[in-house]
Amino acid sequence: MSRLTILCVTLAAGAGICPAQRWEFGGVGGAAVFRPAEAAAGSATADAGFASGYVFGVYLGNNVNNYIGGEVRYLYGRSDLQLKSGAAKATMSGVNHTAHYDVLVHFAKPDAPVRPFVAAGGGMRLYQGTGAERAAQPLANLGLLTHASQWKPVVSFGGGVKVRLGAHASLRAEFRDYLTPFPEKVIAPAPRASIKGWLHGMTALFGIGYVF
Repeated sequence: MSRLTILCVTLAAGAGICPAQRWEFGGVGGAAVFRPAEAAAGSATADAGFASGYVFGVYLGNNVNNYIGGEVRYLYGRSDLQLKSGAAKATMSGVNHTAHYDVLVHFAKPDAPVRPFVAAGGGMRLYQGTGAERAAQPLANLGLLTHASQWKPVVSFGGGVKVRLGAHASLRAEFRDYLTPFPEKVIAPAPRASIKGWLHGMTALFGIGYVF
């Protein structure tokens, strides 16, 4: 008996990994709402961050046993850069790209018609300003919206439910919070100003997957 066979038999006996492993590939889409950080210079303050926008992407996941799985995911998001204080507002078009891996814990077996789950993981997010910079921008005393790109680490957590449609199809609905440090090169604090806080990208997603 080969070492690989012995390893698989051992793992299968302990956690059901080898025989129970199943894969799923699918797509998701939805909307993201961002909780802003605060830009401040003396007594002047403004919300700094991103406007609500849409998001879509793809994922590849597997179940290593009846309850534990993992997913690698790519998401594309369209959300405008934004500074806002009272009636004053500055905006610029922007996008973000996110790649991350999550561990999923399910509360039902793979053959159950409905599988609630929680998920947590991390990866990287690229923020980009894609619009034209303005010479006279509102709230320029607090921050500047720039045509720049910046990678930031991202933490992902949330949960949802999968609905089985047959042997090879699955629908899902989920909610995630994506947390990143503030991208200070994309929305740059003005001289003598500061921008503090993390960005929360609260995201609702719906998707369909193929199980194999």
